[in-house]
Amino acid sequence: MKFKYFIAGAIVASAVLSIVLVAMLATCSGAETVELQIVEELPAVKTESDTLSRKVVRVIRSGESIFQLFSDMGMDNMTIARYTRELGLYVDISSIQIGDTLSVHFRKNADGVERIIYKPDRITSHILADRGDSLIYHFESIPTVLRRRIVRGTLQGNLNNSLLKLGLTQFEKQQVNNALEAEISFQTDARNGDTFLVLIEERYYRNRKLPRGRVLYTAYNGKRAKFHQAFRYRHKDDDASALNGMYNFAGKTLLQNAVRSPLNSMHVSSPFGNRIHPITGRWKMHTGIDYRASRGTPVYAVANGTVTTAARNGGWGKEVRIRHHDMITQYAHLYKIYVRRGQYVRKGTKIGSVGSTGNSTGSHLHFGLRKKGRWINPKNLRMVGAIKLKGESLAAYKAQRDDLLIELEFMKLREYHSEQIL
Repeated sequence: MKFKYFIAGAIVASAVLSIVLVAMLATCSGAETVELQIVEELPAVKTESDTLSRKVVRVIRSGESIFQLFSDMGMDNMTIARYTRELGLYVDISSIQIGDTLSVHFRKNADGVERIIYKPDRITSHILADRGDSLIYHFESIPTVLRRRIVRGTLQGNLNNSLLKLGLTQFEKQQVNNALEAEISFQTDARNGDTFLVLIEERYYRNRKLPRGRVLYTAYNGKRAKFHQAFRYRHKDDDASALNGMYNFAGKTLLQNAVRSPLNSMHVSSPFGNRIHPITGRWKMHTGIDYRASRGTPVYAVANGTVTTAARNGGWGKEVRIRHHDMITQYAHLYKIYVRRGQYVRKGTKIGSVGSTGNSTGSHLHFGLRKKGRWINPKNLRMVGAIKLKGESLAAYKAQRDDLLIELEFMKLREYHSEQIL
């Protein structure tokens, strides 16, 4: 379907733009991409000379966690918790990938840690310097070129596969998932033929694309799921990372506190509620949801929290439990456990893998949710501690949100007049 647009003046009202974006989504058919290039020179910052007695560098491998890497380097649990909490303010721990580099610089005479450096790529460094009573964060990057592009498509099967087929990386796909899963139940409301749109910002170094794009905007439109949008907010202060992330139109956070799924692909084999127990043959309350999956399938923490159990537990087999404020999530019958009791984990951390330990008739994940001492249906789990922007932050967010909508409109117009692809 062809679109006709009319822009009066330099500013288009955000409500009108939202309607236009719904129309854009409604006409999607397969993969379509528009690209807009923006050049941004980021200043290079020199680090202090390395006069330390020992430096340990580790490249992250499959199945490893930040907690495990720090522990292998000889750091105690309290120090690990301190560093992981602080680093989590500036880095989405769930985004840490195989091949990333973590360096720990120890002081002379083995007098503790001087600084740690996390490098997600060769041009970016997240540095935490230990000053005794405080940790000082510093970000470094060498000059890059930023390019933005629109990718949109139609849901076929599930959102994960649909995004990957359009060329999004696992890292980019997860940003979209984290934002949309906060407001959409994909297990019950997603339908083939639903449409989605993503605005991605990618960095290039010497004409080579760096592996991790940043999702600035995403939208989803479905007959049952309805229309939802998510916008990235960048706080004016670089160290205000608690505010940075994805928000809905009204300014409610979606990325940092949204609850994700424990598995990438969800196939319910036994719902919450009374059932005939598969082993005893008697009626018994099933206190969680069983998801069918093959042995070894990764299991993820659904939200930030502290591990309270990471061991065998009778009929539950190998089990992990995580406390999130006033709730506890349970992951049972695991094949392997990758976390430890007392460890603080971020949403999306791989905490184990699917198995059939304990009282189990086959490979699956039992996922439970306990609140105020009572098991409740995990389907009711949506948000944990969402942040709502207020005052100056809300005003700044709305300005960024409206600028993104206007940019999307101009990118759409440019492509319509040149090739009429969208």
